[in-house]
Amino acid sequence: MSQQPFPEIIDVRKFFSQGVLLKASLPLQSCKRLEPYLSNAEGFIKSKIDVNLAFNKDDEGRYILDGEIESTLFLPCQRCMLGIEHALSSEFSVQVLDELKVSGDRELAADELEVVLSFEGKLDLLALVEDELILSLPLVIYHDKLDCNPKLVSIQQSARQALDSKPFADLEVLKQQLLSAKGETE
Repeated sequence: MSQQPFPEIIDVRKFFSQGVLLKASLPLQSCKRLEPYLSNAEGFIKSKIDVNLAFNKDDEGRYILDGEIESTLFLPCQRCMLGIEHALSSEFSVQVLDELKVSGDRELAADELEVVLSFEGKLDLLALVEDELILSLPLVIYHDKLDCNPKLVSIQQSARQALDSKPFADLEVLKQQLLSAKGETE
């Protein structure tokens, strides 16, 4: 299947009735809500998102959207705040319901699937992809200790050495100097 242009908003009935399989690539910079989670503006401009979506109807006629998203993002290391490259992959399956046709209790929704609402038969695919990317971000991400900011690593090593040294050794030396000075005066 070749790459197709990514439609930001789709006609739900048309895509699901045709059983469309969509394989597309879109620039990461089209996901504006994702930008605050990223570390590197240059990586934000150069990166892309690979999207594979399958629009299916189940046996009961429900619209089921199965998707897979892959991208490489530059996220801030929680230790040094410099960028770290992170490969992100997410698979999801959601049921699409029309906002105007759904009752308040959502009886039409399958229990095991998340629900995405379309409005007047239109679904914002870009917002869905962006939501899935944000939900797939790791809670915390770190460099390997040796790959982290060199200044931070040296500060941490000196702090460890200070903790490993005996804190009262300097006082013992001072005490010995005082005792020897006291002994010389007598």
